[in-house]
Amino acid sequence: MAPANGPLDGGFDGLIPQTDDDVRGAMVGGLLSLDANVLLNFYRYSPNAQSALLEVLRAVGDRVWVSHQAAREFWRNRCAAIDDRNKATEDVRRTLQDNEKKTLHGLDVWAKQTAVPAEIKDRVRGRLKAGFSEALELIDAEAGQAGRVTYGAATDSVVIMLRELLQGKVGPRLPKDEHQNAVVEARRRVISHIPPGYKDAEKEGGPGEDGASGDYLVWYQSVLEAKLRDLPLVIVTGDEKEDWWWRHRNILMGPRSELIDEFSGYSEHGLFLIRPVQLIEHAAVLDVTVSEEAASDVARGSIAAEEPRWSAEAVRELLRRLDVEGAVQAEVIRFAASQGGLIDREKVYEIGDFHKDRMLRGFTRPTARITRDLQSEGLLDEGVEPMLTPVYQDVIAIRFEIPLDVVEILAADTNG
Repeated sequence: MAPANGPLDGGFDGLIPQTDDDVRGAMVGGLLSLDANVLLNFYRYSPNAQSALLEVLRAVGDRVWVSHQAAREFWRNRCAAIDDRNKATEDVRRTLQDNEKKTLHGLDVWAKQTAVPAEIKDRVRGRLKAGFSEALELIDAEAGQAGRVTYGAATDSVVIMLRELLQGKVGPRLPKDEHQNAVVEARRRVISHIPPGYKDAEKEGGPGEDGASGDYLVWYQSVLEAKLRDLPLVIVTGDEKEDWWWRHRNILMGPRSELIDEFSGYSEHGLFLIRPVQLIEHAAVLDVTVSEEAASDVARGSIAAEEPRWSAEAVRELLRRLDVEGAVQAEVIRFAASQGGLIDREKVYEIGDFHKDRMLRGFTRPTARITRDLQSEGLLDEGVEPMLTPVYQDVIAIRFEIPLDVVEILAADTNG
């Protein structure tokens, strides 16, 4: 007897984009497995965003869950997350202070060259200093409102919040033999480019105990828990890499089809991927009302967290290739890193020993070309900030900027 005909979408779950209705249904009935980056992002969020996300997750109830691996990564990386938070505040304060000095110096030069009356110069100086002072006060006030964040877990406001939310909701460690087998499988997947986790190949051989196997361990432990509870699996993550998501033209369409097919071998339920901002966008399905301000705060924090970053390997390789070419851009990048990410036009001319009549048009082309090469070779994610970004005044590039993550990498290399 011939098999019966089916519907157009029958059996093609991994090829059908995830919809908002799918997300809402998953939030209502699925096991929400929180990835480590979701927990660490609490250090990035404003108090409004923290409260909104906590309210949504509390409404989910016992279906909120954290794998042992995700909890382990949270504890392993929380001090670095605190450092990033503090460093961002220190960096913006230092940048404002440096710019104040440069601006006031520029004012003095202008006053001398134009013989401006002292009264006018003093009025301009007073307004500039007041503006910079007010900006610094606002930054300090905003940083202070985020709660008491400390290295000591007993007094860290983020840890206190998460402990209350996740009491009795963290999975156990795998038995030793099963854990070792999972690590072996994870490494096989990295080599064979099988999701999830192969985009973390650079972590293999690093300081972490499990190398590049972290994502797979989160996946494996989450699958086992969803199977045990007989529930759909919803992995809540800020990770947007292609070893988790099916992407089309940079649009996140849903989980990779390989993951959906693999999960179907464990369960008759569905698999879903949700970003933290979607929990806020669809909070009403859980009878939770989120203010527009809190929703915007979560969206801003999530976007910042999800931006592709330069890896240490890619930065070193780009500089190596520039050095081989004898390109002055390598020294420009290193100097900019030593200055917090900025280098002015005069210093570029000094480093390059350029004639004063030379134009800087096309100066960023070598770095852009090598960046594209690194991306095509799989050494660098698409969408990273350009290595050198010119800042123009009229049609003249007055300075160049490099990404802050590159500043951090080169600072670590110098101090190491």
